[in-house]
Amino acid sequence: MKQSRKPVLPLKRFVSNQSGAAAIVLAVASVPLVMAAGVAVDYGNSVAAQARLQAATDAAALAAGRESNRTHGELERIANDYFKSNYAASPDTEQPSMTLSVEADGRLQVNGQVKVKNYLTAVAGFDKTTVTATSQVSKDATGLEVALVFDNTGSMGNQSRLSTLKIAARDFVNILFGPRETADTLKIAVVPFSQFVNVGADKSGEDWIDKAGLNPYSKANFKSNSWHNWRAWTEVSNRSWTGCVESRVGTLSVDDTPPDTGNGATLFPPAFAPDEPGSNRSDASFNVGGITYRYDNSYLADSRTNSLDNRQRHQRKYQNSSVNSTSRGPDRGCNIQPIMALNNVKQPVLNTLQNMTAGGYTHVAEGVGWGLRVLSPGAPFTEGVPYSNDKITKAMVLLTDGENTFDTETNHNMSTYTAYGHLAEARLGSSNAYTAIAAQNTLLQQACDNVKAKEIVVYSFAYNVPSATQRSLIKNCATSPEKYFDPPTNAALVASFQQIADELRKLHLSR
Repeated sequence: MKQSRKPVLPLKRFVSNQSGAAAIVLAVASVPLVMAAGVAVDYGNSVAAQARLQAATDAAALAAGRESNRTHGELERIANDYFKSNYAASPDTEQPSMTLSVEADGRLQVNGQVKVKNYLTAVAGFDKTTVTATSQVSKDATGLEVALVFDNTGSMGNQSRLSTLKIAARDFVNILFGPRETADTLKIAVVPFSQFVNVGADKSGEDWIDKAGLNPYSKANFKSNSWHNWRAWTEVSNRSWTGCVESRVGTLSVDDTPPDTGNGATLFPPAFAPDEPGSNRSDASFNVGGITYRYDNSYLADSRTNSLDNRQRHQRKYQNSSVNSTSRGPDRGCNIQPIMALNNVKQPVLNTLQNMTAGGYTHVAEGVGWGLRVLSPGAPFTEGVPYSNDKITKAMVLLTDGENTFDTETNHNMSTYTAYGHLAEARLGSSNAYTAIAAQNTLLQQACDNVKAKEIVVYSFAYNVPSATQRSLIKNCATSPEKYFDPPTNAALVASFQQIADELRKLHLSR
């Protein structure tokens, strides 16, 4: 029986066809595919070159803008030197060129140009692509100081929020600095906040840290009037102050009133989480009148055994004490990255952002208050230029993902220890959690008003904030409605930060 032949598929017949016509057809068909790939590669090279060119023209324009009394020839030389030193060379480009002009209104304009070599699209006759960039700057020097005030509370650890914020903030910093490691007219500060703000343990020698118990809040945790937070720190042998501070009283908590040793209320109490009732146990519980009181920060044996208040506030237990627990102690709650003061070097800023961690509860007003203080020219941080310097733009970027909170507890303190002490102390006017939170909201509004009164440009983010009240507060904190952002996705957050960075870069160049 004669076997039947298997059918030959059309594609197989085409491939196996050795005729010249088939080869020509295949070659022609592949050209669009090769060209498409070539366009993508060469376009990517052009985009990268344009970014490098823009950074170089920005640097050149700013450098020339600082020299208002120079001749045109001298300005050209200064701009050209900065242009060359800031352009990151690449084998894909030829030597760039730059021109400088002075407009009728006194503005300086720097134009950059570079030719990018094409590779795959060169076969179609496109050997090179010309890329351009332009920067304008006032002939009087301009500068920029930015405070990044970021929520580092526990909820920021959800849904990759903190990791996305780190990416967005890194892009923001890189856009403003460009290829420069050090900037002459740019400073950035980072202010992480949760239930505390950490000013840095290295600030223990500053006279604005209350080490003498001059601020009444410093004595709130002790029976004896001769004891205060700093004295207690000196008695604990194996722990040291980690940099967190309590809030000042009332509106002092959200303004930049200079600290004055002659007025104790203006000083900042070092945070000291008191030993709660119990015998060095994390789960101490007491039944009083049929009510069970539970404590999570018992790290020393009590020196008194009568009332719960006496157990907690009696100071004898701190004398020559040693805290063995690693999860409890006077530094509990201070697990937050210290403030990075205004800095004109890129890498330390990036390091601070990368080291942020999520933990704790939300006191947004504390973050905004310290954001104002790092931009202020006066103590406690003095890196900011005077507000009267109209050649410097000051800006704040505020981001939070939640509403103001108190972590309430079933004990006589009524809450965990925070920058506002314990809820039972009623430092915000009430020991009722809802009323105290409303007071926090009022303080936040006052803090934002204080910042804007200094003509600081405020950008604000309500990042996955469920509360309409809190979203409204954050929106009202912004300088104007278009400077408020409510990004629905992580990708939108990154894009928004890039938008702000580009806006500030242009503001930095020419106002």
